[in-house]
Amino acid sequence: MKRAFILFAILVCVFGAQAQSHDGDGHEHEHDGHDHSHETPGALIREVSEMVAAQPGEWVLYKHTGLAPRFGLSTQKGLFAEAGVSLDFYQLGYTGASEYVSFGYSNLRPYISGEIMVGRKLLGGGKAGVEYIRSTPIVGMAFGGDVSFYTDGRNEAVTLTPRLMLSLVTVEVFYGYNFFLHNKLTRWIGHHRFGVSMTLNRRFWRRKKQVYEEYYNSYQEE
Repeated sequence: MKRAFILFAILVCVFGAQAQSHDGDGHEHEHDGHDHSHETPGALIREVSEMVAAQPGEWVLYKHTGLAPRFGLSTQKGLFAEAGVSLDFYQLGYTGASEYVSFGYSNLRPYISGEIMVGRKLLGGGKAGVEYIRSTPIVGMAFGGDVSFYTDGRNEAVTLTPRLMLSLVTVEVFYGYNFFLHNKLTRWIGHHRFGVSMTLNRRFWRRKKQVYEEYYNSYQEE
């Protein structure tokens, strides 16, 4: 139990620090040079991109903040359906006229959602959590955590669940381990949680396509 609280506290501190670096829609152009005193997700993407490209270039960064509906499916002894809303803090960036792939994005995503299991037993509940995603145009890695509450009307379960995720552009595939703060539903909720989730942020998808085309055109013009 103590380890679960320590892990949750670490996640909260990390995500809290990342959230302070986002300031809404807009874009900015950054040039060569590094200032490690104020690292942000965008700065980290830039450094990785320049190392991959093996040549510094003009860094172009776009930011986006917005609400989006969230859906998911997961299994933890029973099959659960999830629906809710997330607040997405995206950053998209690339190195202009790079010979190599140097386009990527990050997303800090707090969310709340409800869950329901329909089967031999009806269970309902809700959760609040946060995710952080770092990705290339095709695939990326992510991690996060949530606190969940479930009930069948008589018995309850409360879980703290750190999660690891594989991001596939619009869908995240994840594994989570449930630490039980309280559990009287052991027949239906176990320690292991597998699932997929999707956030329907169409505005971001359109912006991502535009930025990627801009990145590709900057290379073609060279």
